[in-house]
Amino acid sequence: MKYLIIGAGPAGIAAGVALKQAKIPFEIVDAGDSFGGIWDIGRQETPMYQSAHFISSKTLSGFQDFPMPDHYPDYPNHSLVLSYIQSYAERHHLSGNARFRTKVLKVVKTESLWEVTFENYKTKTYSGVICATGITWELNYPEVEGKFAGEFIHSFDYKEDELFKGKKVLVIGAGNSGCDIACDAARTAEKAFISMRRGYYFIPKYTLGIPSDLYKERFGIPIKALDRGISQLLLNKVFVGNLKNYGLQKPDHKLMESHPIMNSRLLHYLGHGDIKAKPNVVCAYDNQVTFQDGTTEEVDLIVAATGYKRTFPFLDDTLLNIEKGKEPSPYLQIFSRKFDTLFFMGGIEVSSAVFALFNQQAKLIAAFIGAKNEKRDTYKRFVREKVEKEVNLRGNNTYIDTQRHQRYVDKKQYQKILKQQLKTFTR
Repeated sequence: MKYLIIGAGPAGIAAGVALKQAKIPFEIVDAGDSFGGIWDIGRQETPMYQSAHFISSKTLSGFQDFPMPDHYPDYPNHSLVLSYIQSYAERHHLSGNARFRTKVLKVVKTESLWEVTFENYKTKTYSGVICATGITWELNYPEVEGKFAGEFIHSFDYKEDELFKGKKVLVIGAGNSGCDIACDAARTAEKAFISMRRGYYFIPKYTLGIPSDLYKERFGIPIKALDRGISQLLLNKVFVGNLKNYGLQKPDHKLMESHPIMNSRLLHYLGHGDIKAKPNVVCAYDNQVTFQDGTTEEVDLIVAATGYKRTFPFLDDTLLNIEKGKEPSPYLQIFSRKFDTLFFMGGIEVSSAVFALFNQQAKLIAAFIGAKNEKRDTYKRFVREKVEKEVNLRGNNTYIDTQRHQRYVDKKQYQKILKQQLKTFTR
């Protein structure tokens, strides 16, 4: 019996590579036309947009066994990232294990197996299921009082800046996509605004001519508290300066307690008056939007770049062992606490690159399945731990209280824990 991997994006591909290397039979299914997941801008459903680039640098962003090509720019665009992901799948000859244009409707647990129903209503049975569907599908809209007369879309539906021409545009949200889209609006809209519910730290993409994440990796100070204090000082006094000069709010948290913004273009457009920063939205009536500071602006189009909810529509909440409406919390963000053959990948948030973390998650799943098949003591001990134990994946970090930050892990802490656990299965 095969294991089913749902999703052929970076996480699903990493899962396929690990299972193939461990000689565990598997099949990958995806609703799209090819490998790539959200990076395939040509698929029917994707949050990708034309101006999207990798937020982390190529040097640190690749899979563990497959660096990004040297000829790539420091921050490759979506088409280069897609080409890289597809090359990784090709390198490991995964095409023979994949079925595309295949959407999963329902996954049901039978006595010892999993029955999966597909969009054509055909069913197949599998030994286990790995959910690698990502976290950018269930749209999270902001609650805005009133009845807005203009167009109101989610960033998921935004593709290119042609949409903004001749319009007064408000972007709500300051994640990576929100800032990118705000920059597109700054260039092409009649007027452009970005609404942030709080102040954020801005990190330049380059530090002394080196991509900032790579600079941090090479020269970061090992004492985290000192490092954070020095970094805040440098950002506030040297690299970025006082954010109030750009019309932005002062951050209400310490550096890295929320996602920092790596978008120097937005500061450029704010400084040139091509876009204006606004606080949180209070209400929207007709075409008038009122903000928390009492100001109002006339707006034709609102883009809600307000993130996503982590859901698995093909799994009943009883299988996830959660209360309805809440996000699942698998052990190590990977293992179902209720079932030994249900796994999750790609649901973590980190302030850095994640592809190599997907490799580690996948290797641990494969090692667990191997220990389970051989009925090793390490498997039995791990099963008890995943039901009863809570593991600190955040280190000494604290994060602001939002839905998105519930998924945050400290990258180095997480890598260390996964590596230690893998050793127990493989020694």
